[in-house]
Amino acid sequence: TGGLFACPLTPELSDCWRVPIDEGVDPQRESKENQWLGVSVKSQGPGGKIVDLRVRDELDGGEWKFCEGRPQGHERFGTCQQGLAAAFSPDRRYVLLGAPGTYNWKGLLFVTNIESAAPDQRVFRTPQPGERVPGAAADVAHNSYLGSCVPRACA
Repeated sequence: TGGLFACPLTPELSDCWRVPIDEGVDPQRESKENQWLGVSVKSQGPGGKIVDLRVRDELDGGEWKFCEGRPQGHERFGTCQQGLAAAFSPDRRYVLLGAPGTYNWKGLLFVTNIESAAPDQRVFRTPQPGERVPGAAADVAHNSYLGSCVPRACA
C-alpha cells in the first residue's frame, strides 16, 4: 500500500491531493497490499517525469521488473528488492534502478531507456558474479548491497 501526493509549496496540508496512479486496476491481476509504494520517489523537475517505486510490487507483467522470471533463491534473484533506489540521468533519457538483494546481497544496478516500450529493455547492468566484462570493476563482496543508494547518474 501507499500513495503519491502532489503538494504546492504552501504551508497548508489541505492543499495536497492524492495523484491517481492506480485507476482501473484489476485486483485479480495486481495486489496493492504490502508493496511499499513510495519507497523511492524521484523527479526530473518541472515538466519532467517522476518515478515512484514499490519494492514489493506484485503486478503480473508490469514494467521494469528485471528480477521477475529469473532464477530464484537468495543466491540469485529471490530477494531482489528492485526499486529500493532510483535516479534519472542528467540528460533525462535514462532511469537507474537498484536491486540490492540480488546475488546474496551483492546487488545489481540496471540502467534503462525511459522511452522504451519493452519491459525488460536495458542499456546497462552491472556484471553478475563471476561474469568477466572487459574494463569492468572486480566483483563485489557478499552483503555489499550495491543498488541500495542510487543518487544520480553522472554525465
